[in-house]
Amino acid sequence: MIPKKIHYIWLGGAPLPKATLRCMESWREHLGDYEIILWDERNIEIEEPAYLNALKQKKWAFCADVARLKILHDHGGIYLDTDIEIIKSLTPLINTELFIGREDKKHINAAIVGCVPGNIFILQCLEAVKESLKHDYTPIPQIITSIYQKHETDYNFERAVYPPEYFYPYNPYASEVKTLMFSDITKNTYAIHHWSHTWKEGVKDKIFRKIKKLKRSLNIF
Repeated sequence: MIPKKIHYIWLGGAPLPKATLRCMESWREHLGDYEIILWDERNIEIEEPAYLNALKQKKWAFCADVARLKILHDHGGIYLDTDIEIIKSLTPLINTELFIGREDKKHINAAIVGCVPGNIFILQCLEAVKESLKHDYTPIPQIITSIYQKHETDYNFERAVYPPEYFYPYNPYASEVKTLMFSDITKNTYAIHHWSHTWKEGVKDKIFRKIKKLKRSLNIF
């Protein structure tokens, strides 16, 4: 079983954006029995030169890609990007050794990942991301998708790869519609990735209001 731990990363020391605080409110609302752990420069212990160089250059997203995999491999639990809104408990998903989700038909994303400590897939992804930092950086969805496709038949642990409706019900890169629609949310939707680098705060606020109304209409509490 995946431990009831929520990991999130915030590097650089800047104040948390309003949209992030709104997302974190949803974690506390729906995951009240989970331990929520902040990881930053004070408690992330990674000595890889490529990581330290990226940290020095303030490439926070690159650093977070390495750190999330290191944290998950060492501690297990669930990693959440800070723009993930939870709309119902994740507990039905943790009776396995790994869960991840597809952002579209082809690609697996890493904005929400759950695993037990020491998972081999997470370790393989970690090594690949660290290697990528030494060269031309490859986005983490491409890396984890490639690793999973290459080794899927070799894995002998319980796992679940969920379709986009579970965590990525809308995708501004995969659809002509660049915002969340009510019809995107289904009974299988547990979380919503808000693609933080894509939207301004005002647009996010509108999306949050839509979700609140939708949850009432679907009786999601």
